[in-house]
Amino acid sequence: MISASTATPWPPPPDIESIRELVRAADPEGHLADGAHADEYEPEEEKILAAIQHLPTTELLATTTLPLIAAVWQSSFVLDDAAMLERHPVLLALAQQIERFFGPEASPQVRW
Repeated sequence: MISASTATPWPPPPDIESIRELVRAADPEGHLADGAHADEYEPEEEKILAAIQHLPTTELLATTTLPLIAAVWQSSFVLDDAAMLERHPVLLALAQQIERFFGPEASPQVRW
């Protein structure tokens, strides 16, 4: 039996591998779907992790992370407001996935 003092906390804090998986699945610019290398979003993935990793679990909500993700995206791709509005649905979905995996209501994810 694992003692409470050595048990891994749940939910786990965001990690780069998970952020990479979520960003690549979202493919906000459609680059991966167009055949770009898997590491296409690596700088953005690292910046997103840096922006959210300090947040406590209770603040890993889509409403909190979306502005941080959007700022990374707008800066990285030099997008104007109209372009950001076009990307809002996919960036919101990404923020919701981050909340689902790391936020206060997170539950263990099972892969089949």
